[in-house]
Amino acid sequence: MSRLQHRRGRRSSYVRQLQSDYWQEVCRIVRLRDGHRCQLCGRSYSLEIHHKTYYVDGQSIVGREKEHLDCLITLCAECHQKQHNHHGQAK
Repeated sequence: MSRLQHRRGRRSSYVRQLQSDYWQEVCRIVRLRDGHRCQLCGRSYSLEIHHKTYYVDGQSIVGREKEHLDCLITLCAECHQKQHNHHGQAK
């Protein structure tokens, strides 16, 4: 990423990726598969798609998520944040 992409007022490449037609299609497929419900608490609102892992056999799945739908899960925003907080803790 270039330094310019991080300037105030510029969208990061991550934000652009989340808004891409490809990612929106992946999200639609995963939400449909998961019954439009958070797979941890059952909520049906504020749904987000969470990568359980970004790597399969040492290779990144970013940009190839349709080939690895089992690595994605539907979570509500609260459970999604909890997952990230949990994974960031020292064990």
